[in-house]
Amino acid sequence: MVGGHQLPENGTQLPLTRMTIHKDFSNLVSQDIALLKLRDSISWNPLVQPVCLPNIKFKPSIGSMCWVIGWGTTGKKVTPSTPYSLHEVAVRIVNNDICRQRYQFLFLKDKKSFIGNDVLCACSEWGLDTCQVDSGSSLVCQMNKTWIQIGVVSWSFSCGRGHFPGIYTSTARFTQWISTEVADMRFISRAGPAFLCPVFLTGYILLGSLGSLWLL
Repeated sequence: MVGGHQLPENGTQLPLTRMTIHKDFSNLVSQDIALLKLRDSISWNPLVQPVCLPNIKFKPSIGSMCWVIGWGTTGKKVTPSTPYSLHEVAVRIVNNDICRQRYQFLFLKDKKSFIGNDVLCACSEWGLDTCQVDSGSSLVCQMNKTWIQIGVVSWSFSCGRGHFPGIYTSTARFTQWISTEVADMRFISRAGPAFLCPVFLTGYILLGSLGSLWLL
């Protein structure tokens, strides 16, 4: 469904024709990304627009302010009652070494590889973060007046409580994979050489982790 900002409401439901999960997704932590192909075209409007991707060499600066958008719960034990609205929270990009230090108690046998180059870490300054049902949501940054999807919500611990950064699949690491998997899409450079915007030829794709999936 696209174009909705509050649930339940009448949005546009779009049937799918294909789902592609990354072939190296096996440990539920790394390579956490999937593609969905839509059967029909989308009618663009002010509420439904494509978002750009970073190229494979793009690295967000530590401390950059970005935004996470999702329908997830607002607390570990809170189930939202309808109607409820789409939420957003500002987060800052943090060094992956901080993730390794904070999360080492969960992965004592694999401290070095659990936070790899295919993920980004970010945390909020106000103790808010992604939570249940936010998996697959978008991490976006505005650069050169253009919105770039630099990440996809993968997982987090304790919904941001206790200074645990959120873990995001880095889309820059998978831009080449996306362009290879999606034969009927080409990219054009926009907002500078660091960013690539999709030009859809036939059909559309969704990008996400193995949770909720969001429009690319």
